[in-house]
Amino acid sequence: MGHWHLRLAINPLQTALDRWLQSLADSYPALSWMVAHPVWAIISLLVVLAIVQILLGWISSGIRHLLFSIVKSPYSLVKWLLGQTTAPLSPPKRNKLSFHKPSERVSTLLRRLDHLHQEQETLILELKTILSHKDAELHAPEASSPSSISESETPTSKISSS
Repeated sequence: MGHWHLRLAINPLQTALDRWLQSLADSYPALSWMVAHPVWAIISLLVVLAIVQILLGWISSGIRHLLFSIVKSPYSLVKWLLGQTTAPLSPPKRNKLSFHKPSERVSTLLRRLDHLHQEQETLILELKTILSHKDAELHAPEASSPSSISESETPTSKISSS
């Protein structure tokens, strides 16, 4: 035992360091476990760092979203106020046929269909004359005397007129 006192007297710095480490190990038992199991300590440290990184990412994302909302809110407020103030001045646009009663709408649609039918008849007649002139030009060199093509000689088209 006398040898122990000699050791304390020889290296006072080592003695102070031993006492400090012993009090630290007594205060923090996880520290002594980390010294005893260094591989598990490194793995645990990496897991803790990953969790901290994820938490900090969530916090930064939340702060970014909050700041974006704060910056965007005056624009949204002005847009909403303008929408509220201009709404009574300009009524929503409607189809011109929606103002009429159903019977008026039916008559309007029938008139439009009649007009389109007349236009279709005109186009069919024009198409027949073009085809008859084209057919006449094809047969003119063969015939010695030019003659008019009758209705029966015109090629029949798939479009029939009623």
